Amino acid sequence: MSKIKNATLEKRPIAPLIFKKIKDKSPFEINKKEVILKFNPDIKGLDKLFKGNDVEEIIAASKSKLTKMFFVAGSTQYKITDLDKTKEFGGGSGGSGGGADDTAASESMQCYYNALAYKLGKELNNKNATEAALTSKGIADKVHVYNKSSKLNANELFELHYKPGAEKKLGSWIEFDDKGQNVYTKTANALKKHQPWPGVPHFHRGSPFMKAIYDSKKLALDFDKKQEVKKAPASGYSDDKWNPGDIWMSAYDPNPSSSKPLDYSKGGQSCNLTFETLKKDVYKQAKAKKLLGVSLKKVSGNASVTEYNLPTREQNVGVTLKGFRFGQTGDFFGSTDIYLVFDKKEMQFRSFNSTKSWQGEVKGAFAAGGKIGGGGVNFYCSDILNNPIATNSKDSLKWSETKWTDGLFSQFYDLYKKYTNHKNNIKKSKPVSDKLFKSNANSYISKGKNASPAFKFSKFMGLQLIDAIYSKDNGRRKEWASEVLRYAMSNIDISSYFIKIE
Repeated sequence: MSKIKNATLEKRPIAPLIFKKIKDKSPFEINKKEVILKFNPDIKGLDKLFKGNDVEEIIAASKSKLTKMFFVAGSTQYKITDLDKTKEFGGGSGGSGGGADDTAASESMQCYYNALAYKLGKELNNKNATEAALTSKGIADKVHVYNKSSKLNANELFELHYKPGAEKKLGSWIEFDDKGQNVYTKTANALKKHQPWPGVPHFHRGSPFMKAIYDSKKLALDFDKKQEVKKAPASGYSDDKWNPGDIWMSAYDPNPSSSKPLDYSKGGQSCNLTFETLKKDVYKQAKAKKLLGVSLKKVSGNASVTEYNLPTREQNVGVTLKGFRFGQTGDFFGSTDIYLVFDKKEMQFRSFNSTKSWQGEVKGAFAAGGKIGGGGVNFYCSDILNNPIATNSKDSLKWSETKWTDGLFSQFYDLYKKYTNHKNNIKKSKPVSDKLFKSNANSYISKGKNASPAFKFSKFMGLQLIDAIYSKDNGRRKEWASEVLRYAMSNIDISSYFIKIE
């Protein structure tokens, strides 16, 4: 039996369920044995954190040496990670489908619908996209989906969609609307129309074949590491930034040992693989209807398909940085974030985990959800603007976030005063006094409680970024803006061709 992890709290609203079980004296399972738990009385307000699903504070406390033991049973104390991940917490009961998370289930289920769309050769709807059709042998032979090492079949995926409790939200993907469509049929129909491949392609999610595809990227990375000029920040070499395909469709034998997809290893096409060579081959094979990465987003209305990282790089249109503002409204003390405002797009910068994990996220319908970490942002500040974020280190790969201490208040206030009425501030305002500034920062409230540590860390990081952009001008801000957005949208120089359905 797997255990509950901190990441489980972020993916599913299980904290309130833990609160209710403790209140109702309902047993938990720990190492497959039933245990009645209470909240640790030494940690004040712990029950309120769980009842209110305050995941950020729960995770922060779980990593503290003083407060990580949240539960007691008699004289024994337990951590969150001691709890078994039973069915009610989104776990499985064993078997190959046990424990699959929402993402694995939805992406894997999409592969079955895609295969059916190509097999039938016509638009899917509630009359032909039946469970019997999706679970038939002719479809199963074309679908290769895995959760970790376990293969998932269509029957198991249907069970996950209809499971009570935490997995119930998957029902919104599979339920048909009054037009006879659901998320899966809309996506499959859009894919079939945009990519009219002959026959029925193989569809992969987390399979050995798909792993072999990403192994080719590692060879290119090994080559690039030896070069004096790197093509991207260290985090830019992640699988998602190279190609964010959630699933892959292929005309090749699904056994990678015989088909060798993108195999440039010893005995393959070349032992001198570069990202340029790999990028060209991914595009060439996609256009030859042999291999294609597909990024999936939950479709709400009509599905649209967009091609990314074409040889002509149509998404590489230069972007202008118009300015910045403090939060959505411009109220410096109203939120922990800052926004960079580009033409047609905006990017929010904030901490994603209280006092760490500061990063940027693209906002707006065009590219919602694209992210870039602080290290990536600093790479481009160093490489293009020649002005790193809050450091004099010449090695951008050694950059780290500024850990907040109250000794930084003077610098914090100086940056605030410098940029609150700056010409590039979209929503200028009159700065408050240093005394009121400090008072407001120390009393920042979020979700009804003091969250000043997160505010000070996140807002100070944002101001340091603004200062890196505007304290010097080497005439390359447009280039910087374009590269940062390209990175967040998986459109950097190493990125390979894929399509996105949303």
